[in-house]
Amino acid sequence: MRSILTNFAFLFLLLSSPMAVAWTLQGQVVAIVNGDTIRVRDERKVQHTVRLAGIDAPEKFQKHAQRSEDALREFVFQKYVTVEVPRQGGSPRLGKVVVAGRDVGLELLADGAAWYDPSRAQDLAAQDRQAYAAAQADARERRAGLWRDSKPIPPWDYRAGRRK
Repeated sequence: MRSILTNFAFLFLLLSSPMAVAWTLQGQVVAIVNGDTIRVRDERKVQHTVRLAGIDAPEKFQKHAQRSEDALREFVFQKYVTVEVPRQGGSPRLGKVVVAGRDVGLELLADGAAWYDPSRAQDLAAQDRQAYAAAQADARERRAGLWRDSKPIPPWDYRAGRRK
């Protein structure tokens, strides 16, 4: 009886963790919404709006916004992707996007096309968060993309300034 209760408790904890409700979306990217959001059409022809986890791209009227959007388009537009979504619900969904075995968020960070945003990375694995932070640090050191500017403005600061 004790082992049944132990197993039940373990199962309950497992099912209540974020990764237990994770699901995978596979499909073709049919639109680039902005530098960190895409639209994916699945095999049932249903379109899903997906925001890349862990990154934040420049806003529409912010410097480097078009370059960021173009970089994302180059990586994924009309390609088949896998999106790892840690929890259901919400729109756009937040997920890790992979194309041909490559983590798109990581690639954008390495190119200096986006910022690493820890507030949008809580559902990524610890190793992904570390890799994202390292990719941004490397891009910054190389002065790649938006890091060519002496003081690029992160999108969250830009949005906060526009709300004032």
